[in-house]
Amino acid sequence: MGQKSNPNSFQLSKKSNNIFFSAFNSLEYSNYLKDYLSISSNLINFFEKNKCIVKDCHIMLNNNKSFLTIFINFVVLTDISKKPNNNFLEVSFILKKFWSVLNRFGYSGSKRLILQNLNKLVLDKRNINFEKKTQESFKFFRNEVYFDSGNNLFYLLCNTTNNANLFAKFIAFYFKKYHRSAKINKFFNYLQKFVVLVVCKDDTKFNSLLEGIKIQIKGRFRGASRTKIRVFEAGSIPLQTICKNVRYSQVHVSSSYGVFGIKVWLLEKK
Repeated sequence: MGQKSNPNSFQLSKKSNNIFFSAFNSLEYSNYLKDYLSISSNLINFFEKNKCIVKDCHIMLNNNKSFLTIFINFVVLTDISKKPNNNFLEVSFILKKFWSVLNRFGYSGSKRLILQNLNKLVLDKRNINFEKKTQESFKFFRNEVYFDSGNNLFYLLCNTTNNANLFAKFIAFYFKKYHRSAKINKFFNYLQKFVVLVVCKDDTKFNSLLEGIKIQIKGRFRGASRTKIRVFEAGSIPLQTICKNVRYSQVHVSSSYGVFGIKVWLLEKK
């Protein structure tokens, strides 16, 4: 048997711009890599504690280490039983918290933080016809807390790229919330319907950018003695080739039943 490799390293995609230390001497590569991972993980954890899921976190630093720029785009997980408060992320609070963190890492120069709320992007771009189609397709789940957030994510998957990590975190958030209740079965039904519609070939419904999607959840469901795997799949996912644009993400969820692994594959059109 051959060695297994990370699926991310085999996909043909554009190089990311978030490696802010690439312009420095190779001898300092490990130090800047450690700083980058520490800064980005702290930022992402802060947003996730406030019911947000971060899609991308890009950090750019100039050569003389005097100007740092951070780009973050995120999705707010709204609850239909409460009025969404998209202004909870106060800029002043973020500046006080993370500027002090960056100063401890040695980045005491000028800094700039750029935030993009993808919920507002969806509201600005989504048309009335698309809204009616999603409302009709998921009307059975309209009273669930993940209904509005799921509709926003559905639009992002249909019209934007590189959303595997966003989708995996969305599943992990609500799976952890419902894994001990009977509502978890309804959430699984929602995922099954979601993946079927998002790769629908009928152009009269949704003109999606995805050709295939696969979700795998592995763990001890309802405290069973053995590990089981639940798979939700639609379209085609060629995992044995490197010439396809497959996005992959893996998220772990800690629960009272143990650790669950959630994997997501998205095959995007070229």
